[in-house]
Amino acid sequence: MRAVLLRRAGPPKSLRVEEVPDPIARPGEVLLSIKAAGVNFADVLVRQGLYPDAPERPFIPGFESSGEVLALGEGVNGLEVGQRVLAFHSSGGYAEKIAAPAANVLPIPDSLGAQSAVVLPLNYGTAYVALYRTGPVEPGMRVFLHAAAGGVGLAVVDLARRAGLEVVGAASSHFKRERLQAEGVKHVVDSRRARVDRVARALYGKNGGFDIVIDSVGGRSIGEGLRALKPGGRLVSCGVARMSGGGVLGALRLFFTTPRIHPLALLRGSRGIFGVNLAPLMRDQAGARRILEELLRLTASGEIHPEPGRVLPLAEAGMAHQLLERRRNVGKIVLRV
Repeated sequence: MRAVLLRRAGPPKSLRVEEVPDPIARPGEVLLSIKAAGVNFADVLVRQGLYPDAPERPFIPGFESSGEVLALGEGVNGLEVGQRVLAFHSSGGYAEKIAAPAANVLPIPDSLGAQSAVVLPLNYGTAYVALYRTGPVEPGMRVFLHAAAGGVGLAVVDLARRAGLEVVGAASSHFKRERLQAEGVKHVVDSRRARVDRVARALYGKNGGFDIVIDSVGGRSIGEGLRALKPGGRLVSCGVARMSGGGVLGALRLFFTTPRIHPLALLRGSRGIFGVNLAPLMRDQAGARRILEELLRLTASGEIHPEPGRVLPLAEAGMAHQLLERRRNVGKIVLRV
């Protein structure tokens, strides 16, 4: 089969399509014919050698895929050959086939296309946990969203709209800000100029603030976000996009610009901070399935609308990474297999 292999850490051109042996469904696994694979910022960190849980190289990147069941390993029940499914896994998505643990494979309705389905696991999964698993969500709550036009950002916008939240979104380009306005975001700001704490004061006054700040950027924006919270508010850190393209130096810069937060400072302002990383959460297979089943239910009922932002062929995986590194993407990037 064709697959994208990462043999050594490096730039986007390190991702190369090669012919590799077909995988085999072992006991408890499902062999899938992949139709679409998701591309995520975590994949960029994997490629750069900065992701702590990456497999030993060489390996096939890719945390999520969608397609059809080709074969069932011994002991697998509840799935059928030919069934359309969605899968999440620790690697292997950038390929024509994958053998994935059966517990990580879910059927998808005929109404949901493969390229839309693959938007759900990491992007909508992260957005769902960031909004609904870190504290209360009530209509009218104010949410500030960094990188609002990215894959996770637009998923948060979709879920927040369903919950009746007031969203303020930050984006770096005029095109991205126009997209957010089209999505119904109430206030849209230029992320290159606007600091979240100053935005809070401008919109809500000295004693106002946000109920939730969702930060996928990292670094100094963490401290600014905490200052933008009203009492009882929470900051959710779910990414480190500021490290994008910087390699080891970027990682060091992020480390030194991230504020050191003392619990007494949180106590004094009655504010909280959460970190959301879906990878360790997905090791709880039953918990991960419950989240994805809920997202599939919301999709089937028309309450949310997952869609890819850009679709590229498998051979252009390096281009997909380059777009993410340079923050040129609007919405989720998906590889068409």
